Amino acid sequence: HPPSPSPIALPPPGRGGAISQRQEDREVVPPDGGFAETGYAMIEDALTPEELAAIRAAADAAEARWRADLSLPGTRIPEFLEIEGIMEYAPILADLAEHPRLLPRVREALGEDLAIIDHACYITPPGGVLDGDAWHTDVRTRVRGVWHAGSTMMVRMMIALDDIGEDGGATLILPGTHRQPDDTPIPRVATPEDMPGAVRLTCRAGSAYYFHGNVVHSPGTNRSAATRRVLLYNYGHKWMRIWKGHEPSPASIARAVTPMRRQLLGLTPPYRGPEAEMAVPDVWRSQTERNTSR
Repeated sequence: HPPSPSPIALPPPGRGGAISQRQEDREVVPPDGGFAETGYAMIEDALTPEELAAIRAAADAAEARWRADLSLPGTRIPEFLEIEGIMEYAPILADLAEHPRLLPRVREALGEDLAIIDHACYITPPGGVLDGDAWHTDVRTRVRGVWHAGSTMMVRMMIALDDIGEDGGATLILPGTHRQPDDTPIPRVATPEDMPGAVRLTCRAGSAYYFHGNVVHSPGTNRSAATRRVLLYNYGHKWMRIWKGHEPSPASIARAVTPMRRQLLGLTPPYRGPEAEMAVPDVWRSQTERNTSR
């Protein structure tokens, strides 16, 4: 294996690792939000209040439908619920995969040949108990034959539907571990929060964060009184097979009118270009912009 990356100065838990309000003490945030160095980045207030309200309403309806129909795919255990294939539940939840304040960040991190691998809604009720074995990476033991320390195979984008505080089950990240050799052991701890150097990705509703598929991370324990809800859009390369249960339905294929949507859903050739160009879908453009362009 090549040498491990040099140690990274870890910020204390908090929103994107911000450590001071004094101008002279503020860190200079690189254009990628620190993703290349740390393996994650935060996008504060990624959604407008109007967008958040519409997406919440769609997510609420999706959850009600999923809870009422036990044949719908997902995970149903007391401490964690996963609604698989969330893009299939409402057009706006599919449109979110192409959001102009989110997708460009993923494309920059992953490459122009990006595609959707899986998509879901994660629901973490209060009171669940997690142990330290929850720490993992998404690709190190799943995608074999790849030098993950020098590759970016997947990028996971998470959008918060509600505020996520310190005790609200925030995702935990070990910064810089995306560049570790594949045989680097994950330290054993009793609970996820016991991991030295862990950063809690706390954020406001409507904010988003994304992280490298090889970064060591864990769900947090929800010790608050509120349920944590986030939407997941996991991106890989278009030559990678979409996960079973997340394939686009005929209705989703019919709605895939933009070149980027077709690429994201695996409807374009996997190995040859041209790759879809970035463009803002009409649904995410303001009424003023739409009128101006006509």
